[in-house]
Amino acid sequence: MKAKYYNRDLSWILFDDRVIDQAYDENVPLLEKLRFLAIASNNLDEFFRVRMHNIHTLVDEHRSERRTGYSGKEILSLAYEYNCSNIVRQYTAYDALIKESADRNLFHLMKYNELNDAEKKHIKKFYNKKLVPRIDMQRFAEEYKFRKNLYFLMKTPKYNYICPIPEDMDRLVETGVDDHYILIEDVMRNCAKDLIRKYKISKMIVFRATYDKNKPYDFLDKNMSDEKYLSTMINYVDTRDLREIMRVEFSGEDEQKGREYFSKLLGINKKGVYKIPGPVDLKFLGGFFKRYKSHEDMVFPKFNALKWNPAKNMLQYLDKSPIFVQYPYDSFSVFISYLEAAVNDPKTKKICITIYRTEENSDLLRLLKKAAAKGIDVTAVVELRARFDEVHNIEVAKTLDEAGVKVLFGDKVNKVHSKICLVLHADNTGYVQIGTGNYNAITANVFSDVSYFTSNQRYIDDATKFFNYLVTGEKKPYELLTTSPNGINNMVITNIKHATEAYLRDGQGEVFMKVNGLTDVDVINAIYEAAKVGLPFRLIVRGPCSLKLGVCGSKEDIRVKSIVGELLEHSRIFKFQYGNDHTDVWISSADMMTRNLERRVEIAVPVVEEKPKRQLLKIIKMFWKDTENSYQMNDKGVYTKEHVKHGISAQQTWIKRLEWRKYIQTN
Repeated sequence: MKAKYYNRDLSWILFDDRVIDQAYDENVPLLEKLRFLAIASNNLDEFFRVRMHNIHTLVDEHRSERRTGYSGKEILSLAYEYNCSNIVRQYTAYDALIKESADRNLFHLMKYNELNDAEKKHIKKFYNKKLVPRIDMQRFAEEYKFRKNLYFLMKTPKYNYICPIPEDMDRLVETGVDDHYILIEDVMRNCAKDLIRKYKISKMIVFRATYDKNKPYDFLDKNMSDEKYLSTMINYVDTRDLREIMRVEFSGEDEQKGREYFSKLLGINKKGVYKIPGPVDLKFLGGFFKRYKSHEDMVFPKFNALKWNPAKNMLQYLDKSPIFVQYPYDSFSVFISYLEAAVNDPKTKKICITIYRTEENSDLLRLLKKAAAKGIDVTAVVELRARFDEVHNIEVAKTLDEAGVKVLFGDKVNKVHSKICLVLHADNTGYVQIGTGNYNAITANVFSDVSYFTSNQRYIDDATKFFNYLVTGEKKPYELLTTSPNGINNMVITNIKHATEAYLRDGQGEVFMKVNGLTDVDVINAIYEAAKVGLPFRLIVRGPCSLKLGVCGSKEDIRVKSIVGELLEHSRIFKFQYGNDHTDVWISSADMMTRNLERRVEIAVPVVEEKPKRQLLKIIKMFWKDTENSYQMNDKGVYTKEHVKHGISAQQTWIKRLEWRKYIQTN
C-alpha cells in the first residue's frame, strides 16, 4: 500500500533546497544571495545536530518508520541523495556569486596562487605572527573529540595528525590589498612549509565533523521544585558533551577514496560522509554580508517599521480599541512601548510573561527589573529548555530573580513555548498581548510574526487562568483560549469537522493554515477525511510537510505551498469558514507538529474583535495571493515556483505600503 505521508526529515531537506534557490532568484541582490547560502549551511547543521540521530536509531535497530514504511537505511540513503543534490546547487551558486563579486569589483576571494608577491609576503607575515603560535598538531586517536568547527587531517608516513583551524580568528584573512581576501585554511595549507617538511606531510585535508547534540532531558519530573530543576539544568549544561558523529564533510580529496577513508577513520556510515566541491562550511559568507552591506544595491532595501507614537498613551488607546500588528513591518518596539506604558502606569499591580528566547541586554529584561523595583508583582515564566539557548536562559532567570522578579519554570515536563504578556490592575482588569513570535528584538527584525493587544476582559480572564495554571498546576476551563498539550490539536480537528459539516450543508467553506511545519498524523488524517468530501484546504507550510496530495479521491481540493523570501515566515494563523454561517480566525504559538501539540505548553486564541479580525483576514488573503515567493507542492512532493506575469509578493507589498500607511494612533 502506498504511504499516505511524507517523511518529516526528508521534507526538512527539501526546505533547505528552497533556501538555496534564493541564490538563483534574479530579484534577490548579490549579498543577500550569499547570505541565503550561509543560512542554508546553518539550517543543515541544525538538521544533523537535532534530527539525524532519529534516522540512525532506525538504522541501528533495523526498524522502519511507521508513517512511511521506509526502513532506516532507505531514509538514510534518501537523505544522502537529497543533501548531495542540495550541495551541488549550493556550490554551483557559490562559484557563480564569488565570480560575480569579483567581476563587479565588490570583493575578491583569492586562491594562494592568485596572490601577487606583496600579498604573499603579507600573508606569510600573518601566518608566522598570528597562526604559528596557535598551531596545535595532535596525533589522531579514536577517542579524539572534534570540538572546533574545522580541522586539517594531516597524513604522514607513520601517523595521522589532527590540527584545528582557530575559530576565534576571522576565517576571511585580508591580503593587504583592499577587498582581497583568502580563507584562513588556505593560508595554513600554503604557508606551513616548515611543518610539512618536519612531519613529512603528504596530504592536508580540510574537514569537519558534526555531532548529535540532541541530548534528551531525561531528568524531567513534574513534581520537581523550581530550585531542583534549575540546579539540574545547570548540571545538564555543564556536563553535556559531544555524542555520536552524524556527518563528516571534507574537501581536497578524491570523493570515493575520501568517503571510504573518513568512514573507516571515524566509524561513521558512508552515507554520512560528504565530499564538498569548495570550502567546507559556507557560513563564512555572512562575513562578506556584514562587511559590504553598506552597498545598498547589493542588499534588500531598508524599510522603516512603524513604531508607536510616544506622544500617545498606548494603554489608554487599548481601553478603546485592540491593536493587531505584524512584525517586522510593525516594529517590535510596539511591544516594548506596551510594556513600558504598563510599568509606568500607577494602576499596574501585576505583570506576567512567558520567556522562551530573548536577546542579550534586552529592553524586555530592563523593564521587568524596573517594574519589580517599583513594587509591581512581576512573574516571569522562563523556559530553560529552549534548544541551544539553555545557558542564556539560565542567566536570564538568575538576573531576573536577583532583581526581585518572581521567576518560575512552569511545566517541568512540557516546554512552555507560549507567547503571552498579561498586565493586571487591582480589580483584575488590564491588558494582554498574545503573539506567535518570541520576545526578541533581533529576530523580530527578520521573522514575520503577528501580535494581538487587547483590554477585552474575556481574554484577560483566560490569561489570568493560564498563568495561574503555570504557577499552581490547577487547570480551569477557558472561554476563548486553547492550550496544548492536546488542546490545540483537538481544537483544529474539531473545527475541521464543523467546517466539513457546514460545507456538506451549504456547499461553501474552507480551511486555511499557515504554519512552519505540518507533520502531526492526527491533524493530517483530519484534513484527509474532510478533503474526501471536497472541503477546500489552503495550506502554507514553510518547512517540513508530511501531508501528501492526491490521496483523497476525486473531490480533493488541497493546495500546499511554502513561502520563502526576504523575511522568515514564522506566524501561525488559522481560518475556519463554516459554510454561510461565519468564519473564525486564530493565531497560535504552535505548529502542527506532534511535539508542539502533545509535549509543549502552547497557546492558540481566536481573534473575535471585529477590527483585528478584519486585519487578519486581509493578511490571510494577501499570503494566499503571493506568487513571487511561493513554492507550490505537487502530488509527487516536488516544490516548484510559480512564474506569473505581474505576480505578487506578500512581503514586498507590505513593505511598500509602509510608505503611505499610518498607525491610527499617530493621527
